Amino acid sequence: MKRFSSRGWILAVVLLAVVPLGLHYLDRWAADAATRSGRAAVNSKEYAQAVEHFNRAIQIDPKYAPAFHGRGVASFNQGEWDRAIADFSEAIRLDPTDARARYDRGVAYSRAGDYDRALTDFGEAIRLNPGYARAYRARGWVHAKTGEAAQAQADRQKAAELDPAPGKSDDGNP
Repeated sequence: MKRFSSRGWILAVVLLAVVPLGLHYLDRWAADAATRSGRAAVNSKEYAQAVEHFNRAIQIDPKYAPAFHGRGVASFNQGEWDRAIADFSEAIRLDPTDARARYDRGVAYSRAGDYDRALTDFGEAIRLNPGYARAYRARGWVHAKTGEAAQAQADRQKAAELDPAPGKSDDGNP
């Protein structure tokens, strides 16, 4: 029986290390493809179909934050605030630097009437992205809703400085 040469052992070790990494990248690619399909379905207002695409992405890669975020957006657009909040929360857990997920969860909290948590998320979105006009605008809307006129005016003014053309609505929309 012939023994492996040192080159043979090196090749075996390299293959054992590289093949799993390659499979991870294939999984990530497949999850990304399913997520892109989900986003297209959201853009077409086919929310149930979008959820199916995002579910597939999550099944392929349970640590893929964009899939949770996308599923949260689809759930939000179906008026399912609790489900949206749960998915945005998981996206934030997986990627704590995602200001958009914080913003979107803040909007879901505001729609659910949980203004304290909405304010916290809008503040965190602004901390992560100081130029996030929509987060200032949404936080201003919540301040106005809770009777904090001075804070509402300050946030609206900052939003107008950052982006004179407001988005869809003052309270935001993922």
